[in-house]
Amino acid sequence: MVHLTTVGSMFEARVVMARLGADGILTQLRGAGEGPYPLPGPVEVLVVVDQAGEARELMLADQVEALFDGLEEDPADDI
Repeated sequence: MVHLTTVGSMFEARVVMARLGADGILTQLRGAGEGPYPLPGPVEVLVVVDQAGEARELMLADQVEALFDGLEEDPADDI
């Protein structure tokens, strides 16, 4: 497993894990949020070495799409 990204909470890590898992990418989480008494703090998202490139592309594509989500609205609607 190799490091893909570090996120701020276990919730964020589980969202990333679900997104990657939907495309068949195996993940593992490591950080303060593990165990029976999860603590707040950063969580590392790890992926299988062979799937790291595909995982990075998916993460980048999602970030780019998020930037354009609100731009499709017609500015004339605000008047």
